[in-house]
Amino acid sequence: MPDREAMTYDRIVDALERVVDRCAADGDRIGYFAAMYLAVTRTVRQRAIDGHFEDPARMERFVGRFADRYLSAERAWRSGAPCAESWHVAFRAADHWRPIYLQHVLLGINAHINLDLGVTASEVGGESIDVVRADFDAVNDVLGDLVDGCQGALGTVSPWLDLIDRIGGEGDETLIRFSLVAARRQAWSVAVRLSTLTGDERDREIDAVDAATVWVALAVQNPGLPASALLLAVRARERAEPADVMRLLADVRPDTSSTS
Repeated sequence: MPDREAMTYDRIVDALERVVDRCAADGDRIGYFAAMYLAVTRTVRQRAIDGHFEDPARMERFVGRFADRYLSAERAWRSGAPCAESWHVAFRAADHWRPIYLQHVLLGINAHINLDLGVTASEVGGESIDVVRADFDAVNDVLGDLVDGCQGALGTVSPWLDLIDRIGGEGDETLIRFSLVAARRQAWSVAVRLSTLTGDERDREIDAVDAATVWVALAVQNPGLPASALLLAVRARERAEPADVMRLLADVRPDTSSTS
């Protein structure tokens, strides 16, 4: 594995493309989040080219560290090695028929934002944690900007999800954006706490954050009635091949019809 400091945008994109290609070939639903994450990384890379970030080199280092946490977890899962429990829940869901396409994506977002983002910010920022706040916010902004495109892409292969989307207007996207805002707030709180800790104390705090993130994942998987019944009806009408879903998600681009 290359040094995390050397994870450039291009290397991250290449690594994610390999994950998506392998999952597409195997019909592995783990690739749904990987494909969404590929779209996110491509968007961040383009925004860097367009000069959106105050410190491009630091932003690339931040994104590299962030991506490495996902790529390391995915590799560990694939090889049978231990990984964070929140990632274990997300990856294990891929073995089951019932989660809808969107749930797979949200399980990945949950682990990556609620656990990985705060850890990454504390690593890159260290004692000067406020220095990376702009980078932290920029990553979250890209996720928020891609929500509508993700919903639209999934709606083309998930008929009832598209119907709910049309009936609800921006309601469901707003709910997800709200969840992202809440997750971002929590992740920043985690980053600030971790920036003051070292050694075993830091490790225990990361384990506690992972455990809390698992509770969110379980709620995403099993939201209770009547939501679970509705999700089952949505899932019954999702018949696209996993590779086709991944292709759609990887091609998502930000909604430019409105300002972020």
